[in-house]
Amino acid sequence: MPYINLQEASEVTGKSVRTIRRLCNLPESKKYITYEDGKLLVEVSFLEGKYPMVNRPNPGIPSKNGIGQTHAIAMQEPVPDGNPQGPDKLLHEIELLKLELKFQAQLTQEKEQQIEILKRSLLMLGEGQRNEPTPEPQPDALKQEPRLVEKKKRWWPW
Repeated sequence: MPYINLQEASEVTGKSVRTIRRLCNLPESKKYITYEDGKLLVEVSFLEGKYPMVNRPNPGIPSKNGIGQTHAIAMQEPVPDGNPQGPDKLLHEIELLKLELKFQAQLTQEKEQQIEILKRSLLMLGEGQRNEPTPEPQPDALKQEPRLVEKKKRWWPW
């Protein structure tokens, strides 16, 4: 099985080197890890099982250390010429947008009706307040102003 070092593994998976190192420290991953020349190497199939591959390794190109490992190469998808969506999808999208506009118009109409109802109810309440008797006078105890309570001086001045 091909092995790749931590840096290549992080490029292939899109994860950080620290995350790959954390994966390597798990007890169940010990059989998929090897050391060569003091470097930690991870088996590609094990890595692919744990994390999705963003950039797939190309087995035909040797890695930087030259011991038969794979090297990560970014995959580039060709951009198709012309209209990527068919006319049916565009027509469907136009119909959806028209329905959305109708729905928005309906919502604004309902909100305007609600505003009119609230305005009428406020007018009715305003007329009712003018006809109400004046409030009762408050007792003398409630009319008095509150007295200011002086703070007790502390012994320490700061």
